[in-house]
Amino acid sequence: MTSNDIAKLCFKLLAVYFVIQLFYQAENIVNYLLYNNEMQEYVKANYIAAILPSILFSLFGLLLWFIAPHLANSVFKPKPAGKKRRVPVENFHSVAFSVAGLFLFIMSLSGIVEYIVYDIKLADSTGRHSLSHLIIIAIIKMVLGVWLILGSKGIVNGIRSLRRT
Repeated sequence: MTSNDIAKLCFKLLAVYFVIQLFYQAENIVNYLLYNNEMQEYVKANYIAAILPSILFSLFGLLLWFIAPHLANSVFKPKPAGKKRRVPVENFHSVAFSVAGLFLFIMSLSGIVEYIVYDIKLADSTGRHSLSHLIIIAIIKMVLGVWLILGSKGIVNGIRSLRRT
């Protein structure tokens, strides 16, 4: 198994986890679809805010499943088929940081959507935008996730230099 194969496997496992998240909200989705006409507007907004992150997780999971090979190639450049070598531990660290960054990015993105829906409904009823600080925190988490995805090699090199000292 090469480093690239391990990265693909990790990204596909994360994709399966995101698709499974939809099943946690199955009850809310069925209730919303069955009783949508009878609900008041604020109840509809609460259901949408509860359901939307799970639907986004599933969509990102499906997308991630198909782009996992491309992401793995961006973490580790594919090497020509030759003799099998042992996979260095640093490559596992790179994959772990990239997967953690992707997880943080997708969780933050769904959180932003959820906070925006709640904030719009709250602004309609009270006239205040009291959730804007949560949106800013989610954006900071999203930036951290992108940094973990794109900068995983730099982080691993830093850890390697700390081990040597």
